Amino acid sequence: MGRPARILPLLVLLAGAVPAAAQVQAVDLYAPRGFGYVIGDTITLTAEIALEAPYVLDAASLPQPRGLDYWLDLRDVRLTDQGVSAGTHRYTLDLVYQTFYAPLEPRRLTIPAMALFAVDGDRRVPVGVPAWSFLTSPLREIVATGPESAMALRPDIMPRPIQTAGITRNLLVALGAALGAGLALAWQLGWGPFGKRRSRPFARAARAIPATLASPGDDPHSAASGYGTALQALHRAFDATDGKGVFAEDLPGFFERHSAFRSAEAEVRRLFEASRRAFFGADPAGAQRELPPADLVALSRRLRAVERGTQ
Repeated sequence: MGRPARILPLLVLLAGAVPAAAQVQAVDLYAPRGFGYVIGDTITLTAEIALEAPYVLDAASLPQPRGLDYWLDLRDVRLTDQGVSAGTHRYTLDLVYQTFYAPLEPRRLTIPAMALFAVDGDRRVPVGVPAWSFLTSPLREIVATGPESAMALRPDIMPRPIQTAGITRNLLVALGAALGAGLALAWQLGWGPFGKRRSRPFARAARAIPATLASPGDDPHSAASGYGTALQALHRAFDATDGKGVFAEDLPGFFERHSAFRSAEAEVRRLFEASRRAFFGADPAGAQRELPPADLVALSRRLRAVERGTQ
């Protein structure tokens, strides 16, 4: 065979290799430190693979976790599809290995290369993940460098005590501030025993009125009934707030002196109209039509909220 005949097969092989190189654009391997490993350590290698679209990585070509050698196991394989961008299909392949080699002295070991495949229909091209080497070291020295035995274990490191004085102090300060804030809020809103103080007459009335209206044996047509008593409780709250008796004709001055209650002026005037019918008009039924018991309870609660400053 002449010289041209010998060169022709080589040219054919090179022509077939060019498209494969173009289809696998890049395989970049990222690894941790290359030294300081001992028996039992795990090593994670990450391969960034870029393929020319529409090629995709053949999942069937991925290795399964298994023992690769007497000293090396493949523990986990994770493939992440990063999608297609600018005509390039990118993948991230994470390979977790574990070494069981017990060297007597520092030694370099090699994790073997891995052969994968990319496919596009019936077309199939190889994708090679390169090998990677690292240094492994013994757990203990073979020859003692001191008077101790080579097998002597070092004592455990004593735990460092944690200084808790500052933490305890800050916790107590925070608890004290929270308690003070809770007491201030309870005082402002009249919760618990704070609702009984003299400065919260509407709070007392709001607590008493529902029980008064629900008391048995009341005659709904009598001004002396539970409804009448509830009206009186609310009027006493107005008197205590203003420091004197408050009648219907005194309401303009009351709202001028206690402007916060002006938001409930319409309901307050209904209250005084109902009281006029109940106590001076001998019309208890008309009073309850003017201000039904449910509305009376709602008014007492609204006035309590105004008194607390929450409305």
